[in-house]
Amino acid sequence: MRSWRASRWLVIGFGLLPGMLVVAADSPWQVEAAGIADRFQAELQGRLQQAMAAGGPVEAVRVCQVEAPAIASRLSRETGWQVRRIGTRVRNPLTGVPDEWERDQLPQLAARLAQGGEVPNASSQTITEQGVEQRYLRAIVVGPLCLTCHGEPAAAEGLARSAAEGLSPGRRDRLSAG
Repeated sequence: MRSWRASRWLVIGFGLLPGMLVVAADSPWQVEAAGIADRFQAELQGRLQQAMAAGGPVEAVRVCQVEAPAIASRLSRETGWQVRRIGTRVRNPLTGVPDEWERDQLPQLAARLAQGGEVPNASSQTITEQGVEQRYLRAIVVGPLCLTCHGEPAAAEGLARSAAEGLSPGRRDRLSAG
């Protein structure tokens, strides 16, 4: 009897918009992945809100740069999924560079996101020589909290200078996932 090793990837974004995280999932592993994405997003959003209240945008930038990767790492250890954040524009070259499957999926998710409706996700399950590979990718819409640092450049003077500058609430033509 052959034993299968599961390789699981969960890739999520960091621009949060409460109430827009509806995911249609069919299989148990997709439901599990969506739940982990929900946990990551809820925890990060909560920490960002606390940071804004305690130290303003400067503290929120620290949360995005330091705590968000730590949250993803902890969830990876706790769940067995490889949790990380990526985007169509790389913000962290150490952990945020999309691989081939993600690069293929991101434009499709961005197009679906721009059409409106549910926040899109993508998933795949592949049997390889090494075992079963399950992957889940969810697009995240930029929310008002994100715009404090990633909105109009003048509003973010001295804060996060990134490819996300110039976004506006609910903007759906750029994609952050992961």
